[in-house]
Amino acid sequence: MKQIKKLARRGMAQTLALLAAIFFGVTAVFGLIMLGEGVEQALMMVVAMVLMFGIIMLIFVLIGSVPYLRIGKMIKRQCEDLGIELNEEEEFEFVTKEISMSKNWIVSGLYGSNFALHRRSIDHVEETSYYQKGRTYPMILLFVGLKKKYKIICSRKGDFERVTDALDQWFPPLETPENTAGESADKTPVNPAVEDRQARRDRILRQEQGQSGKKTIAAILGVVGMVVVFSVIYNLLPARTSAPKTTPNIVSQPQKPKAKDRQVDAYIATVKDDQFQQIAKGLIVETDGDEDSIEPLIVSSENNQTRFAIYNGTPYFFYGQMVVYDENNKELGTLEIPLAKPYEYCFLNDYVEGAASSYDYSVAEYYSLSYAATEARYQFTLNGDEESSWSDILLASEDVSEDNVEEICMAEYYSNVLSQISSEELMFYDENELSYVNEDENQGLDRASAKYRAVLDIDRGVIEWYSNNNGSETALSSISMK
Repeated sequence: MKQIKKLARRGMAQTLALLAAIFFGVTAVFGLIMLGEGVEQALMMVVAMVLMFGIIMLIFVLIGSVPYLRIGKMIKRQCEDLGIELNEEEEFEFVTKEISMSKNWIVSGLYGSNFALHRRSIDHVEETSYYQKGRTYPMILLFVGLKKKYKIICSRKGDFERVTDALDQWFPPLETPENTAGESADKTPVNPAVEDRQARRDRILRQEQGQSGKKTIAAILGVVGMVVVFSVIYNLLPARTSAPKTTPNIVSQPQKPKAKDRQVDAYIATVKDDQFQQIAKGLIVETDGDEDSIEPLIVSSENNQTRFAIYNGTPYFFYGQMVVYDENNKELGTLEIPLAKPYEYCFLNDYVEGAASSYDYSVAEYYSLSYAATEARYQFTLNGDEESSWSDILLASEDVSEDNVEEICMAEYYSNVLSQISSEELMFYDENELSYVNEDENQGLDRASAKYRAVLDIDRGVIEWYSNNNGSETALSSISMK
């Protein structure tokens, strides 16, 4: 058990070491700056900063210790339930910086998300995605029992493949029959949730966002942020000499691409809607979009006219112009893709004459939206049945609150205005309290188990939302967005 607990605390030790390095670095910088005001003032500032940093470190230690202290009980309980003895000599391999695996155990040393699971405790494994502030990361869910599940968020490039390859040694994937049904001509595209396992994994890998150097960048930003805060505080203190203390007024202008570099601007100018125009000002150019994640779908081919939809599998809004060709590589026409929402389908208004065979993009631009940023992390999944469609939103237990739900509703509302989605229904769930229709995961989430429901009505400019208690809804105050 000592060996596993040692592996589980690696993340906390690394996090605290990084924080300590930042704190000492900032303290040293300010100590040198304050020497110009005198040794006494420099010592006072250093003491104040050490006290403040000590409190912050204590908070991080307490937060990180809670899941770590549960590791021993978790291991003991599994050994009792499975009737096994813990082998202290078991050899572990570092699959990623946080995940360690042996022939029987998988251990997470991620700060605040420690766990140790025996392979026989894991009922099944699911590969999915995790969304945070407009970005997506591959995620692996380890299900234990009916309700418990443990997350492995693969935030660094290559981690998803390494972890899934290691898990495949435990649980070889079942072979699935090839899809021979062909493309559907129905106007409703195929739900990604029914893709076969390999296609699902390929799509998740295309969504992977490399995050190499993230901790270094975070450390640098942390140092800069603290230097700025202490500079402001110091400049607010009374001057200690007869000379007035002044601070230069420096105004930084954000760098924006030239209008000719943004093909989307011509499209934006054609939309005669004040709300759209205001929100479009929050578009931020992104350069790491992937055209392979923009998937065109033929939704109808009648009267020699071919109509398209696309699935935007990127974390960004996509504006594009798609050139369509027939089987003889003759150009049939160019279709405009007007700001497709991340991870949703977009039906194109226009069509081409003739039978489409291939396509390419003459324009492909990616944008994030400043108005769509949220503090709470959440998973977003399209869902529906024969009668209606909606979106399922999963939140961590600690994030299920009216404030977070309202913030997410507003972010999705702004996104829908930009993508001209006139109405959308959102269902909010606690990811640790999920129940399914007829207790069958394949039939989808039971809507009665949702904590909140919201309807985003763009035409009326209002968000109607409700709290839910086992299917009994209570209307909350409507949110006016105009």
